[in-house]
Amino acid sequence: MSSTIPNYSIPGVYVTQSGTALNAISTSALNIALVADVVVTGTATDNFYAGSSGINIIGYLSNPMYASGTAVVSGINGGTVISGVLNTNYKLVTNGSTTYISTSGLGTASLSGNISVNYQYNFGGLGTYTSYTQLANVFGVPTSGTTVTSPVSLAAYLAFQNGANTVSVQPVARVSGVTYANTSDWIHTFTPVTSGSDPTYLSSFVGVDVVVPLYGFLDANNSLISYGTGTVASGINNYLNTQASNGAYQRAFLGLDGTSNTLTASGVQTLANAFGNNRVSLVYPGTLTYNPGVDPVSGSINTNINVPGYYLAAAVAGVFVGQPNVATPITNKQVAGFTGVPNQISASDAATSYLEYGILTVRQKRDGNLWILHGLTTDTSSWTRQEVSISAIGDVLAQQISRDLNNSQIIGSAMTKNTVAATIGIVQSSLTTAVSNSLIQSYNNLEYFVYNSSPTTINIVFQYAPTYPINYIKAVLSLNTQTGQVNFGNSPSNLVTY
Repeated sequence: MSSTIPNYSIPGVYVTQSGTALNAISTSALNIALVADVVVTGTATDNFYAGSSGINIIGYLSNPMYASGTAVVSGINGGTVISGVLNTNYKLVTNGSTTYISTSGLGTASLSGNISVNYQYNFGGLGTYTSYTQLANVFGVPTSGTTVTSPVSLAAYLAFQNGANTVSVQPVARVSGVTYANTSDWIHTFTPVTSGSDPTYLSSFVGVDVVVPLYGFLDANNSLISYGTGTVASGINNYLNTQASNGAYQRAFLGLDGTSNTLTASGVQTLANAFGNNRVSLVYPGTLTYNPGVDPVSGSINTNINVPGYYLAAAVAGVFVGQPNVATPITNKQVAGFTGVPNQISASDAATSYLEYGILTVRQKRDGNLWILHGLTTDTSSWTRQEVSISAIGDVLAQQISRDLNNSQIIGSAMTKNTVAATIGIVQSSLTTAVSNSLIQSYNNLEYFVYNSSPTTINIVFQYAPTYPINYIKAVLSLNTQTGQVNFGNSPSNLVTY
């Protein structure tokens, strides 16, 4: 049984008539990382020193994912062309996420000394981009006619259009060696690692705040994938939880692919309930209409095409990072870039079938624009955890305090009254700044403790009140034919007349 938000209603202004009365009775910039199965071929040159003749592993390639095409090895023996991955004397070996040049098992290989390896690779594009043009120069134009030719470029375009300042790209490493990334490749990308800098792991990417996988959560039969061990969904959940426990607070906006399958409300509810994570927002609907614009060849305006919902997730992530700070809710914010929602459900169905289950739902209103009905996470266990803004406030506050304490270099200093006072002062300064920036409303009970059992540790505790979103305004009007008096008060039973 999926859990729901008790007594749910869509955020908005509610005006109701209570009846008739004849008497006077009345009432800061975050970064988005797109994770995608994308191939960008490039060329690279690595220089090694092989040492003595006959060494097995000469060196590891700096662009490890699948050196391909023709590699040229230059050493004391001159230039030797390797066709493919195997030659009489040398070969390129790919082991998991590592590719190296080797002479292992090749008999009388005699390469030694200074060696230069020129090769092609297909794991390019990894990096952070500050403009759509910069990114499109690497990944190509997003569409050709009515076909999406570069999913990464289209997702980035929508993220930038909706407020993103920077967009990073994490290619999914095809460690399985297949033509398209499979489930194990996606799970590999989302495997949290705490050591090393292997570029095939998203956790090696520094500076990521928001993650948007261009993944539809459908199986080979175009049915919603169930959540469980060995699925990309559980891999993402585990990644976010582990990253948070390691002090890297990230959140994900996930979309669905409704272009290949009719998504059932019960299926989406089950997936959202399985996530149950205040750092995961599951975005609905799963199909949007998008117009590629003017065809550069014919000059005609292209017709609308249907695109998967993970492009909507990229756009909503752009709205999130484009706010003044995370305390500004994304509820009732417009999402740009799409022309509409095909077969849109009613507002009442959106509330009872999706929003109540913690599914962030976007709807096209009468003005023709798309609006976020409620900025929700998939954790419906409490009203503080279901709100994207409240959940994000805690993460940002923790990051700011961690950054300020680390920058102070107090760790490693002697514990004296002065250093303890300085530590408290740094935390208080962080909290004061958070209040002035409207990230939080207030804080209290800031204290520290040093326990005899752990005299090298300063324990700091405090409570804070986040800046709450305004989700509802309820006005109650009553017809009164005998007076023009206006009443103000907290409730009908506690009115103050001015």
